[in-house]
Amino acid sequence: MKKHLAVLLAALVVLTLLAGCSGGGKNDKKDTIVVWTQASADTPEGKMFADRVAKYNELHPDKPQVVIENITRAGAGSGYIDKLNAAITAGDMPDIFTLDGPDVAAYVEAGVIGEVGPYLSEGFADGFTASILQQGTVNGKLYALGYTDSAVVIMYNEDMINALPEEIKAKIPGPDEDWTWDQLLELARDIDNYAATSNDPAFEKYAVAVSTLLTDVASGVYETGTYYFTPLVWSNGSNIVADDGLTVDGVLNSPETVEAMTKYAQLFAGDRPLASASEPEKAFHSGQAALSVTGFWYVNEFNNYPDLKYRTLRYPKMNAQYDGLYTPSGSWAFVRSANISEDRLPQVIEVMEWLTNDEASREYYQKNGSIPARINAIDVIDTNTDNPYFNEAWKVMQFQVQNRNKARPVSVGYPYLSETFAKDVLLRIAQNRATDEATIKSYLDDAVKKIDREFAKYKKG
Repeated sequence: MKKHLAVLLAALVVLTLLAGCSGGGKNDKKDTIVVWTQASADTPEGKMFADRVAKYNELHPDKPQVVIENITRAGAGSGYIDKLNAAITAGDMPDIFTLDGPDVAAYVEAGVIGEVGPYLSEGFADGFTASILQQGTVNGKLYALGYTDSAVVIMYNEDMINALPEEIKAKIPGPDEDWTWDQLLELARDIDNYAATSNDPAFEKYAVAVSTLLTDVASGVYETGTYYFTPLVWSNGSNIVADDGLTVDGVLNSPETVEAMTKYAQLFAGDRPLASASEPEKAFHSGQAALSVTGFWYVNEFNNYPDLKYRTLRYPKMNAQYDGLYTPSGSWAFVRSANISEDRLPQVIEVMEWLTNDEASREYYQKNGSIPARINAIDVIDTNTDNPYFNEAWKVMQFQVQNRNKARPVSVGYPYLSETFAKDVLLRIAQNRATDEATIKSYLDDAVKKIDREFAKYKKG
């Protein structure tokens, strides 16, 4: 989606003028509340939205009915974003629509979406997890209601690990223990050294020690890289942009970031790199990787790989002494058009609450395996099933959501920031197999120069 946002942001400049004189298109149709989502209608996510809307309409027959349109998010998100872009520039926006959390600030800046905080039922906002509130808040005001949260963990192939010598297995932490990036690198190197000479059947398909999904970045889905690996920077006491959302010099290229990225680069060092930007598709799923940086959605995907025995560990810290929030989180969220009349606004907010309340959060987990975005809905996660691998994975993810999750940076220029960090730093390191600090510092400096040029248009005065 990120590579299409640059076009959209240019269009939003035009929209800022259109919003002041447009009647609002769909917003003038008082007999319906129109909702757009990025989920295809035939997916579990699309179906859960449709079911939720149908239930609302059934319970409120005397109110304007809600009409939902689930629009396929093709590739990196172009299908949905292209249609939303066209609706925005034509002044024919839906009343409610979904956005990826980090993109909210760009739409706020353009005046496209309206604040929701002051209109919510008393205490409703307090029901969201802290990271979901953080991602939806711009300049101290709440604009977006996330309908799920998310998590990234480390997984390992149990059959491969069981084949290792005891001294290597002893290096694996428990699922309830913190560990560090240095420990992960050491473990991965030991696994790879063993794989080089082993004839054990568990390593028959072995290709890489660590699956990183950098293939997503190489194909243009830049957010995967930023989402997966910004925590390495966070847990080393730095960030990829300052709190103002626009300053990168001295932050993205700080000594702490350079150190974090230099250690990340060790994945690609030596004659036998531990990871690859061109790893096989579904490398971990299919037994071709021993370890994996793993998104929460993998757990559902593993249903298609019944022979896979997977174990789950917490996301490692870069600095063992770091005690702040750092694990990846955030998700898509519901926002409202800024161009809604006062008489229609109460129902629009009511529908947004209906789509994101505790009950909805529980339903989304049950139907789509989505991590609840509501504090009181976390208990819907069942960690006492007859599948011990499933139970362990969700226990680790639940712990991170409740105790470690951090929202991605709030920045009006986030789409460009994410693309540049993923493509010009993470992917560049991997593809060039650059491992020395000076080269990595130069990559970060180059990224800072590009981002500064882009961000200049957002800076006032």
